[in-house]
Amino acid sequence: MSEFAGIRRDALRAEREARAAVAPRRRFENLLDRHESRLRRVAFGMLGDADRVDDVLQEAFLKAYRALPESFENERLEAAWFYRIVHRCCLDDLRGRSRRREVAGVLELLSSVDEQDASLVVAGALARLTPNARAVVLLVDLIGLDYDTAASVLGVPRGTIASRLHEARRALREVLDA
Repeated sequence: MSEFAGIRRDALRAEREARAAVAPRRRFENLLDRHESRLRRVAFGMLGDADRVDDVLQEAFLKAYRALPESFENERLEAAWFYRIVHRCCLDDLRGRSRRREVAGVLELLSSVDEQDASLVVAGALARLTPNARAVVLLVDLIGLDYDTAASVLGVPRGTIASRLHEARRALREVLDA
């Protein structure tokens, strides 16, 4: 009888361990389902290079999976956590690119394509902003995050978001008017 009980206990433990191993993967897949398309837009807006987006997102998603918390207090904090990781990976890529002296892909595209394509014009204008200004415009105007969540993503006070957004919009108007 005790041998049977020991086998049963081992089977239950193995089943519990298997469920525990699957749970983070499922939670992460659900997180990706909710945020991936917007994260992709933010990454493209930050990088201005469609070829780099997949590489940077892959790195960001791996970092996020490895650091996935057990739970989030609310959906706003969940989004801020994920956007912060993607934002930092984009900044790392931009820093590395500037060390390699590469030119942003969108600016090159813009010079060779008919300016009637509004999305390329806007992407080119965004590419001319500093990474911090670009991030604020993307998070607030494109993704629709509120100032508090954007501040949490970027790790700055709410007032900084407001001032950066004001300056970024002014700069975008100047570029688009020119």
